[in-house]
Amino acid sequence: MPYYHQMMHPFMGIGMGLLWLIALIVVAYLIYKLIKSEKILAPSRPITRSAVDILSERYAKGELTREQYMQMKKDLKKVQ
Repeated sequence: MPYYHQMMHPFMGIGMGLLWLIALIVVAYLIYKLIKSEKILAPSRPITRSAVDILSERYAKGELTREQYMQMKKDLKKVQ
């Protein structure tokens, strides 16, 4: 019976080897992409933004009225 089984699937060993090779290539590619991405290699560095930038962002989001924005911007210009 074992001989009959081998006759029915003579390329099963090659197919399984090919499947493992494809899986290895996919894993290697994913590792390469992770290493190449800046999120993995570059340490997280804080983004420094000026107070005026933050104020402008808040105004753009609608958190501040135009009057509040203009007054706060004027106040910040005095400090600098």
